[in-house]
Order: sequence, then C-alpha cells, then structure tokens
Amino acid sequence: METTTASAVAFPDSATLEKRLNLFLEQRGLSRDAVLKEADQGMGTPALAVAAGSVLTGFGNHRSDLDLLVLVENDKLTRFPIQSHEHGTLIDVSIRRASSVQNSAAELTAEPWPRFATVTEEAWNHRRRTLNTTTRLALGLPLVVSPPWDDWYAGLRRPWLADAVRQWWTVEAQRLALAARWLRDAKPMAAAIRAREAVVAALNARAAAGGELYFTSKWVGEKLRALGDTEGLALLRDTLTSPLPSGDRVQRSLDAVERLVGDAAPLHAVLRWSTGIGVTPLEDRTIVDRWQMRALEVPRRDLPPDDSDAVIWSGPAGDRPPGDLLPLFVHNMVWLGVALPDPEVPA
Repeated sequence: METTTASAVAFPDSATLEKRLNLFLEQRGLSRDAVLKEADQGMGTPALAVAAGSVLTGFGNHRSDLDLLVLVENDKLTRFPIQSHEHGTLIDVSIRRASSVQNSAAELTAEPWPRFATVTEEAWNHRRRTLNTTTRLALGLPLVVSPPWDDWYAGLRRPWLADAVRQWWTVEAQRLALAARWLRDAKPMAAAIRAREAVVAALNARAAAGGELYFTSKWVGEKLRALGDTEGLALLRDTLTSPLPSGDRVQRSLDAVERLVGDAAPLHAVLRWSTGIGVTPLEDRTIVDRWQMRALEVPRRDLPPDDSDAVIWSGPAGDRPPGDLLPLFVHNMVWLGVALPDPEVPA
C-alpha cells in the first residue's frame, strides 16, 4: 500500500473565506447577523460557530446551502441537526457537543490505523463522520470562537489533518477495490459499481495529497480542477462514462486504483456481520438472514452469534474467503473492512 505523505496544505486564509461568505450572503440578501442568529438554538452558548461547506471551500453554486457547525458545552447533547429556511435560503445547522467533537478529532492522530480491534462497520462510519466534521471546521470561517477553543481550532489547520484524509481515501479505495474483485464473478454489475467507487476514492486520495481536503466525495472533480490535474479529471470522466462491458470496466478500474494508490499489501481483509443479521445454527449448517427478509444457508456451524463483533474471516487482501463463506459477502450478509495485520489476531 502506498504511504506517500500528503503535501503541505495551504488552508484558505480568513480574507478569502470572508469574501466567499460575503458573496454568498449578498446574492441572497442575507446578513451576517441572520446567520449568527441560527447559531443560538437554545442548546447553550456557542463556544465555536463555523460557516462551512462547499460555499466556503469555493466549490459551491447557486443551488448550494450554507453549513453552520456549532459547538456548545452541553453534556446532554451529542448531535442536533436543524435545517433552517427562515431566511429563504437553506442553512444547514449542526449543533454538537464540543468535547465529543474534540475527542473524536484527537482519535484521528492515534496510530496505527486501521487495526483489527477498531475495524467494525460502526467504527468505520464514525471515522468517516469525524473526518467530514473536522475538515469542514478546518476549512471554514469561524464566526464565533472563545478561549480555549480558538487554540484548539488553530490546531486543526495542520498537516496531520491532510495525512489523515489522504490515508482514509487510500484505505477506502483498497477496500472498495477488494469488494469489486470478490463480486466480479457472481455479480458483475455490482462489481463494476464498487470498482468505479474505488477509482473515485483513489482520486480523492490523490486530491488530498495535493492539498485539497474537502471531504465530500462528490466534489472530487472540483478538487482535481482546482489542482490543475487534467490527467485525474480525464480518468474520472472515463470512469464515470465508460461504455465498456462490466467485466472490462471492472478490470480497467482496478488497474487505475493500483496505479493511483498501489496494491493493498500489507492490509488484511476483515469480515464481520452486517447490521440486521440473524444466525440460526442447525444440525449441520447455519441459516443466516438479514432483517428476516432474505436468508442464506451456510454449510458450517462454527459461525459467531449474530450479536457478536467477532471476526468471521480474515486474510491477506490478495486472498479470497473460503467458498462456503464468500456467498455471505456476495449477498451482503457481512461487512468488509481492511486492517493492518495484528499479531494477536489469527489470519
């Protein structure tokens, strides 16, 4: 797996951010006071309120809304989303418990990642959400900030964040590419979708290495355009519009992922139960269902119970699960993660 460090990031300066916000407000007849009013939703005095999103990153258009991230010292609050249309423009307000956001951001610097113990579907999604929130904060414009949150906020705008974003997209590209390989024979169209997603993830890693950290995947074209990456844009266009048969499309996409982020070594595949799984052992087999709507018969009885986070199977990324377990993945009964090898976890 490629381990190139992301290049130094030139975070947008306050003058640039002010200009982008002011233009957005002027075009909609909004005032700064009207935006600030949305920061106070009765959940506590804002310790930090940041105007963020595609508008502040420079990617927005006339259909874009304005994100407002608000951190408050309220131990009874975790996440409180509000969509405000009061001023004729959508302002997407997310009020968060300040200490929770701070702790989650600190986890991004814990090394190494990903590890077997922390590679679960829930933990994977938590890291994705944390990167999304942290990058939006770091790339946004503080409208309200009080000590000590001013120092904490300044600490977000550092190279470590670029490395965490690039690392996420690199590993996610490898995970999606592995899924495409396993699906190719049984579900070629699904494999083509995963392979396409893998290329997009790999291009997001390339953009992050160039200093474009806005986390939302759909803006990858704008990130590459901002970097003047014509080669990356051409690959993105070809990936999204290729008329090739699904099998050829998968192989072309997998080749592109390997060129962009290298092969998956030393990552290991990790399979755990998906959400909504039920496990019913019988005499010589196990019935696995999802949401009691569809079921699969597996000719073994040693599967973990449905309420377990145990690893169902793991192995080097170049391997495939045994023939009796692969259908669990093909039929979406297990979640696929990837992790660095852990000495105490058998492969």
